[in-house]
Amino acid sequence: MTGSGEDEKPEMEETSGWKLDSHVRSQILKSIGYCSFYILVSSTMVFTNKALTYSYRFSSTTVLLLCQMVFTAILLPLVKSTGLISFEKFDFKRAFQVTPISLFYCLNGACGLMALKSMSVPSYTLIKRLAPLFTISMEYTVLNKKASTGVILAVCTMVVGTLIASQDDSKSAVSGWAFGFASCILQALYLALVKKSGAQSGLNTWGVLFYHSLLSVPILTALVLLLGEFEAFLNFDQWFSRGFQIVFVGSLFAGFLLNYALFLCTERTSPTSTVVSGHVKALAQTVIGFFTFEGADTSFWYLFGTGVNISGGAGYAYAKYKYLQTQGSK
Repeated sequence: MTGSGEDEKPEMEETSGWKLDSHVRSQILKSIGYCSFYILVSSTMVFTNKALTYSYRFSSTTVLLLCQMVFTAILLPLVKSTGLISFEKFDFKRAFQVTPISLFYCLNGACGLMALKSMSVPSYTLIKRLAPLFTISMEYTVLNKKASTGVILAVCTMVVGTLIASQDDSKSAVSGWAFGFASCILQALYLALVKKSGAQSGLNTWGVLFYHSLLSVPILTALVLLLGEFEAFLNFDQWFSRGFQIVFVGSLFAGFLLNYALFLCTERTSPTSTVVSGHVKALAQTVIGFFTFEGADTSFWYLFGTGVNISGGAGYAYAKYKYLQTQGSK
């Protein structure tokens, strides 16, 4: 009987190990799914906004953000009434918890759109890849989460690539790089707050998005008035252009989907994973950007920096995979 028991033990351990591997694989596949959804929507959003600002010379970028938030705040209750989604009723205590997210999100969006106006798409993609460095810092400060050595090295590689490429970019204004840099810091801050607020408030992803859209309206309205964009918005000369109308409405839907994808990915994975997953789209987005909207520099150092940056993104994906394996084996 003793021998029989010893024979059964390894089989049980093997079965347990198989189940453990399946759990790790499931986690990886779910993370890839959330990140892929965010990547798809984010890519669409970048080119839609660039079409508005470049092809149609639409300069009221903060008003565009305001329109996207108003559209989301109206659309969500309508969809909720069909029973397809659900979220909690408005509560001032929860609204107070979500307010910092909306504030930093609006500032980030305004800076990002102003950067995109004066930068090529590839250069905008490069500057946004600085965000993971700040996101790691915010995760440690706000969420008390320390990144692994592999993740830190991968992110530093991405930063080095960005700095190399930025030194040889002659098609983007200095102000564009400055706004892009500010956007990275603000994005890192509000993503960390998304992760923290979701856990504290008990809101699901739709709930966070609803509160966020409502709270963003007065903040963006104040920014629009401060920047004096309403007059340019009302006097825009292509409101009756069918092409502009299609792109503008597409931008409203893209803004709605982007915020949902962003919050979903952040809550189900992590702020840093959300930021870096946005850089997995970098290769296709950069290649397309070279041939659209005035393209970008194709000098050796610009291309070399882009390659270093993308390799850092691949290193991050590998580091996260190893981390999940380690967590699963404990």
